[in-house]
Amino acid sequence: MNVHITNIYGFIHDQDLRKKQNQFADAAHALGFKEMGIFNFDVSTDTENELSKRIDGIISSLQFNDLVFVQLPTGNGEHYDNLLINKIKAYNTKVCVLLHQTIEYEYVLNAADLIMPTNNEVYAYLKEHNYTNVFYKKNINYEFELNSTSSNILSSDFYIKKYLIDAQDQLEESVLNEQDEDIIHIGFGLHDKDGHYSVWVGTVMQSILEHTDSRICFHILHDETVSEENKRKLKQVAHQKGDSIQFHFIDTSIFDDVKDRLHRFTVGTMFRLMLPEMLPNLNKIIYLDADLLVNTDIKDLWDIDISNYFVAGVRDYGTCHHTFTPYPVREGMVDRQNYINAGVLILNLDKIRSYGNMKNQSIQYLIDNPESNLFDQDALNVIYKNSILLLDEKWNSFVLVLKSKNVKEMENRIYHYVGDLLKLYSDCQIDKEYFRTICRTPWKDYEMNHQFERCFDRMNDRVYQYQNMLQLLSNPNIKHVFYGEENKKLKTLYSRIHLKDGDYRVLEYAKNLDSDILPCKDLFVLKDEKDPIIIFVNWESDDCRAIQNLEELGFKNGKDFFVVARFFSVNDGGFM
Repeated sequence: MNVHITNIYGFIHDQDLRKKQNQFADAAHALGFKEMGIFNFDVSTDTENELSKRIDGIISSLQFNDLVFVQLPTGNGEHYDNLLINKIKAYNTKVCVLLHQTIEYEYVLNAADLIMPTNNEVYAYLKEHNYTNVFYKKNINYEFELNSTSSNILSSDFYIKKYLIDAQDQLEESVLNEQDEDIIHIGFGLHDKDGHYSVWVGTVMQSILEHTDSRICFHILHDETVSEENKRKLKQVAHQKGDSIQFHFIDTSIFDDVKDRLHRFTVGTMFRLMLPEMLPNLNKIIYLDADLLVNTDIKDLWDIDISNYFVAGVRDYGTCHHTFTPYPVREGMVDRQNYINAGVLILNLDKIRSYGNMKNQSIQYLIDNPESNLFDQDALNVIYKNSILLLDEKWNSFVLVLKSKNVKEMENRIYHYVGDLLKLYSDCQIDKEYFRTICRTPWKDYEMNHQFERCFDRMNDRVYQYQNMLQLLSNPNIKHVFYGEENKKLKTLYSRIHLKDGDYRVLEYAKNLDSDILPCKDLFVLKDEKDPIIIFVNWESDDCRAIQNLEELGFKNGKDFFVVARFFSVNDGGFM
């Protein structure tokens, strides 16, 4: 399908109209639209046959089922504009009228699939005459301020492009009844600063569609970082079996109060909080993170009854197995065994709305609890703690955990990478299937080489880690310091390194158990350590602040301290 836009040329008395159409056409060119040039002339000099041939020449590039933005008025009069629209519609096209001035062309305005007003006067006229095909993107303030004398939002090139993109999205979608129980609604948050995050969302979508016969509608909550090329590819994934995709723009300024605390997370993690607002006519949705592989029919998850709950999710593995302690658990706000991971959620949107505004409540929680560092996940666990349905672990299975248990074969599960990396050199079927799924998406040409390069880089990094460690370990006076609680990884490392008298562990605040092999000290004793030391760190220690804490003390990663997971194999809980 091609997208076209008309544009006027030649001498025209109304220079403001010409300038406006040129401005919209320039924005459309940048988006890849094809132009239909219209020459302004005295229409009365043409016979009907001549006029018809002239318009046929203008629309000669048109193909069936294309999309056309027609900028009106053309300046050539009502008869010309009616004939233009009539001929374009004959190609079974969808027509969007960009209306720059008030016109009383009944045929044109009723024949258009969508009318887009570009100023306050036109918007007021359309509203007064109750045209039902006027474009209004819900939850985005394109509604014009009728009493405003200032320039409206469409005075900038950025918002003109956005206006055109959103209209195109709406016209490309089939009519969707959001309350149709046969449609499964799935939401994603997408912030794509480096242009690569869209790949992961597309891969999850691909894996979903390959395992279900149900109709799916994907909802992409995104900001300005998502490129038009990646949007096109996401549409390509969704449309391969005739399913739907809707893009919902998020103004990230609404999260300004907490943005500076996100650190290793992006603002995209907060987008899921907007689902109840962005989809006011929807009563239920599945939310998914982008680092998932769905190897089961998503309908089975959709069919779980959550009518009596706000949220459904799976217990966070690290939390319930005492290898990680989120802030709300540490502070007694949420029971450890009831704390869920937010990577796979079913949200009862009706019930959530009845309880208040999810986004506002979550932001307020984060303001009131500045030490909370899992952000929306922490907030959701606290706000809805009395009404969360705990799901079977198969709906959110951590890949790293399965690899540590030497699970290699695929099962009917949703696999969650949770920061783990795809390893093509492993014998794990999960990784192999994930790679195959990526290679069935529109990003395959780039991703095949990219994934090979990443894998080789990690193997080279492992060699580099060992080289640097060997230099330190060869020093007979070196003291071993381990940062973290004594989990399986540290105990495995103990067995591979000859422990010495004086070796110890550290945490921000020392915790010692009778069963511990090594004593634990407060982290800051490292500042006064006089002996040469080598530090081995579990990156997830102290609520994932371990690496940051060591760097703030002046220690260098890969030189003074080494992240255990970077040189351990996956079977031992590592990254390799």
